[in-house]
Amino acid sequence: GTHIVLPGYYCPQDIGLLDYNTSDGRFLFFIPWEKHTLVGTTDLKCPAVTLPTPPEDEVQWILDECGKYLSKDLRVRRSDVLSAWRG
Repeated sequence: GTHIVLPGYYCPQDIGLLDYNTSDGRFLFFIPWEKHTLVGTTDLKCPAVTLPTPPEDEVQWILDECGKYLSKDLRVRRSDVLSAWRG
């Protein structure tokens, strides 16, 4: 699945979140990691490749789902993604 790293202010440093009830039934987690926020996963099966890159539609799905858990005053944007990977 695809994972992204966001700035640390998206998740408290001492607590995470796991939700099994996303818009399409996949799960989503927010966890503090190295003073940043790790968010994932799209958990979609894909063929094995040597250099997997995260599909933009999966990154956007994660961002859209994130918005459902954050304060209305805190809008997660694509430009907030510090890193993304698939695998």
